Amino acid sequence: MTRRLVPALLAVTLAALSTLAGPASVATAAGEGTSVTVPGRGEFAALRVTVSQTTDLINQVVTVSWTGGKPTVDSSVHTDYLQIMQCWGDDPAGPDREQCQFGALHSDTRGGLWTGSRQVTYGDLDDPEETIEEPAGGNPAFVPFRPVSGEPVTSGGGGEYFEVATTNEIPYGRTGEDGSGEEFFEAQTATEAPGLGCGARLADGGARSCWLVIVPRGSAEVDGSTGDAKPHRWLDSSPLSASNWANRIAVPLKFQPLGRVCPLGAAERRTIGAEAMAEAMLRWQPALCAGGERVFGFSTTTDNLARGQLTEDEPGLVFVNRPVAGDPARPRVYAPVAVSGLAIAVNIDWQSGLGAGPEDLKREGKRIPPIKLTPRLVAKLLTQSYRTGADFSHQPVAANPLSISYDPEFQQHNPDWVPAEPDSPASAKQMPLPIGDALVSVGQTDMATLLWEWVNSDAEAKAFLAGTADQWGMRVNPIYRELSWPVDIFPKSDLYCVDLRADDGVAREWCTLDMHPYANHMHDSARSASRGDTLVRNATSRDSTGAVVGWKKGTPQSPGKRAVLAVTDVATAERYGLPTVQLRNASGAFVAPSTPSLLAGVSAMTQSPAVSGVLDPNPATKLSGAYPLTSLLYAATVPSGLDKAAGTDYAALLRYAAGDGQTPGVTPGTLPYGYAPLPQSLRAATLAAAQTVLDDAGRKTSSPSPAATTTAPVTTPGGTTPATATPAATTPAAGSAPNGAAPTATPSGHGSAVPIAQAAPTPGHPLGNLRYALVVTLAVGCLAGLIGPVLMALARRRRRVRRAT
Repeated sequence: MTRRLVPALLAVTLAALSTLAGPASVATAAGEGTSVTVPGRGEFAALRVTVSQTTDLINQVVTVSWTGGKPTVDSSVHTDYLQIMQCWGDDPAGPDREQCQFGALHSDTRGGLWTGSRQVTYGDLDDPEETIEEPAGGNPAFVPFRPVSGEPVTSGGGGEYFEVATTNEIPYGRTGEDGSGEEFFEAQTATEAPGLGCGARLADGGARSCWLVIVPRGSAEVDGSTGDAKPHRWLDSSPLSASNWANRIAVPLKFQPLGRVCPLGAAERRTIGAEAMAEAMLRWQPALCAGGERVFGFSTTTDNLARGQLTEDEPGLVFVNRPVAGDPARPRVYAPVAVSGLAIAVNIDWQSGLGAGPEDLKREGKRIPPIKLTPRLVAKLLTQSYRTGADFSHQPVAANPLSISYDPEFQQHNPDWVPAEPDSPASAKQMPLPIGDALVSVGQTDMATLLWEWVNSDAEAKAFLAGTADQWGMRVNPIYRELSWPVDIFPKSDLYCVDLRADDGVAREWCTLDMHPYANHMHDSARSASRGDTLVRNATSRDSTGAVVGWKKGTPQSPGKRAVLAVTDVATAERYGLPTVQLRNASGAFVAPSTPSLLAGVSAMTQSPAVSGVLDPNPATKLSGAYPLTSLLYAATVPSGLDKAAGTDYAALLRYAAGDGQTPGVTPGTLPYGYAPLPQSLRAATLAAAQTVLDDAGRKTSSPSPAATTTAPVTTPGGTTPATATPAATTPAAGSAPNGAAPTATPSGHGSAVPIAQAAPTPGHPLGNLRYALVVTLAVGCLAGLIGPVLMALARRRRRVRRAT
């Protein structure tokens, strides 16, 4: 889903000659998230490469697209492709090749023997421009990697700085028949790529810039030879060879600064809550710090723990997907702050079948179009019911389809994935998808409840979970029949093990959580999926004595050969450049998350039975345009549990959330793409709630105030309102606009719309910085750390019992 939620940013095309002076084609950019287009040179003069975002970057995915290229040869990548990498460098003319993160995927030789490496000597093939000499003894020469700090690596890899599981390089970007191509590139900060240091705070308070470098490859080698003069058609040389490097295109990347962006020493206001709020809090933080008087600490935790915080003497401010019944002696305030949703994100590259025709071969390596899933198909994926979601030989599912693309139900709604008939080239399409499950996160979340409520609201899916076979004979993994649906987790209940021969020749137990591990959180799911990383542990590791000590993490799938699904929130899917599945709602329509479908989902919500005026999701809605997994996030607190200063600060945060915080964008203070802006009625309700917090902070009351228990009706595109939603209290709110206009920020001061915010680092990898502080470490990390070994031990015990009997 690339900028589907708001109009796309206007690309800035640089008017430049193909004979651009200097050692490389270099793009410049200015403005909010600026997209830039830069030309090639020499034999690649017709090439135009566009990078979708080059400023205000965090760890995220940007789109690299191009036109004017020569088509990549056949279904392999022998010639005519682009090689893409991230580099550091302070020279305005661009980076040196020693400053680039490339070469970790050297074993991927689809483009040639050394095309994915840092090696620059090739036996009989000589680069006349190369200055690095071959070492004595005939050993190959490599371009060293020189990190931003530390000792260079001369061995040909990234050493301690990057390797196959961490690199973001794309060795082979394919060009289609029309001369265009597209790749999705992960911009990495110093957190993910310490050797590059991108975004690291500099002495002047700014952030270290970096570079995106594209090296176009044609059909000629560094010595000018082509396939006609060689014993083979493919290229051999590295993009870092001097002659190839001379054709590079360099695009500057400007990152938001890592580290603390709020002043040290300021008092902190605590906030915790739902992970789906993390992207918004991340983006709002720098703007909210503008006052410099307070900072808001934010850490993600389970929804249950967040709700429990409201019963504490010092409730702070929590973010929840759903409310909890109130205490009349301590009335609670719920303020809508963000429209989000749960999504199934997709990273699947087209891989042609053996009998694929010319039209299908043109799609080779390209990301697939959207796929459609029914509630029953999602139930199959998340209950280990496909054989690749469990194990090929696992007896309880042995009669079920191998993977989702062999399922007739999937084929019915996704005809491009019907397996090819051997003698029918017209129907030969994509290679069967090896997908039998999806990446899911560990721990309790209301988002899981929402998904299972949607599944359970569908008669076919509900019957399948109860054990009824579909019309083609597929049945749920029988262990899942023991569960009572819906549940608030993503269970992995079939804790089986199989024997797998380790690298010491001994058969060892390979279990569910080795083959299908949990992600730490939804952000981990999305980022891993964007990298083609299923998190599988499928190779053995050894200690210092050489003894086998267990399974280690497997390598990610290669670019162009990826097939991963992940359950995540919509904003995080957008951050990592992942398209999302079209889900069938109760009207029979297949709907993907977008601004209109999320707002339609809000308009279909129903009155919460727990708290008057608060809206609950309605995954069973029959509104045709509504996304069924829409969620409305609330900020909640107990004003009587706050002192006046805390009430002032939290009210300010709510005013910002209802005002400038709803402006979509990528600059600090804006609403990240992936959220839908709050409807005006909900913004008014939030402003009213902010006034209640401000007025009632520290005041002991015996009954709730109107604004504490009501919310405004939501107007749908068709003009209807949620079935039982009650009007908001009409208490005037500072910062609100008359006549239903959008609320705007008020000047700083008492009840300021520019509250001071969180003193936490701009995130690189989501494991650190803003969102994963002490609470997530305790609530999720510990849970994952405890559940994994316990489940594994139970699985192995069950295995031993079966053997004994």
